[in-house]
Amino acid sequence: MANRNLSHWINGYMRFVENTEPARQFQLWTAFSVIASVLRRKTWLSLGRIKVHPNLYIVFVANPGIARKSQAITFGMDFLNQIPEVQFSADAITREALLDDLEKSATEDPLPDGTTLRHSSLSIVAKEFESFLGQKKENTKMLVLLTDLYDCPIDAWKYRTKHSGSNSIAAAYLNMQAATTPDSLASCLPATAIGGGLTSRIMFIWADRKYKKVSRPIITPDEAELRKFLIKDLYSISRITGEFVMTPEAMSKWDDWYDAYEEMSVSRLCQDPSFDSWYSRKPGLIIKLSIICSAAKRDETIVEWDDILESMSYIEAAERNMGSSFRSVGRSNIATEIDMVLQIIKTRKVITEKEIMSIVWKDMDSLKFDNVIETAIRTGRVKRKYNGPKGETGEIWYYFTADKGGKNAGTKVS
Repeated sequence: MANRNLSHWINGYMRFVENTEPARQFQLWTAFSVIASVLRRKTWLSLGRIKVHPNLYIVFVANPGIARKSQAITFGMDFLNQIPEVQFSADAITREALLDDLEKSATEDPLPDGTTLRHSSLSIVAKEFESFLGQKKENTKMLVLLTDLYDCPIDAWKYRTKHSGSNSIAAAYLNMQAATTPDSLASCLPATAIGGGLTSRIMFIWADRKYKKVSRPIITPDEAELRKFLIKDLYSISRITGEFVMTPEAMSKWDDWYDAYEEMSVSRLCQDPSFDSWYSRKPGLIIKLSIICSAAKRDETIVEWDDILESMSYIEAAERNMGSSFRSVGRSNIATEIDMVLQIIKTRKVITEKEIMSIVWKDMDSLKFDNVIETAIRTGRVKRKYNGPKGETGEIWYYFTADKGGKNAGTKVS
């Protein structure tokens, strides 16, 4: 802490972006991604035979213009651009070009034990995730590549090129921050990919509203001073190298927590079965974020139990809503239409069938609507009544009753 201006970089960053509109979860996970980008492959924590690196795959999900996804990413990029060692890949790229960028990013850093590490650390910042992945009919190779690189393979990554034979990438490290909408996510991820592979390695951050309205997000003199401190401390964070080690207390309590952890627990915060595989990877994500939390506070490469608890609290806050990310992705050929109707009814609380049809008639005919509304009713989120809220008759009325899981979210109908 002797060389730091702030006691906690993440808290300082959140103060800096207080007077802006993006959802707070977007701002928070942008801060995590910034630190993950600057730490690079030259930092890790060992869990026995397993090395955990602090790279993250983060995807912001929100409807267009609702929660200011791109703004949050832009604010983070302002800080990453101050650290010259951080290298980026294009936000719309082929698999071959990404591998080429990784190979060209190779650099060397001295480690505390006197050795030198040659590593290829690259950051992906994609404001349109679907543009980066490509359409789902042709993006299988990219999905597989991102999946394979997430765990930072120990051996050099070998791949074939069209003209120069076989190439090799030394100690790959890929950090990714992206943004998308539910419908765009459906366009780039096949239903068969949901739940495993790449999606089980992504932290999906959902928001349905902006933090606040700010007509002119100016930087005040105090915020300008805070920005200077944030840049100086981020540079210090970028200098950290070597292995992070848990304190004896952290190691003991982590072992106890891990032994008690049940990935299929009925009390887990997200019961969507699409996240079953994600829950099997949650412990690893906690460790990754613990390294980041430690680096945000100190130059010493130690992880305390408080860092792990902090990491857990951040993840659990995002966990509660991450199931909403896949609401337009499914094997059903009416998944998108069901979501559309549910959102209309949720917004209105009470609405007539005639009013709904006047909104959706371009997207579905009456036969499809009947299928959609019957399915929506069976989810338990919608009730159909033949009298209005004031006793009106002669219409079919739909009432929004609850979010999935039974939590009341609208007009209560007795």
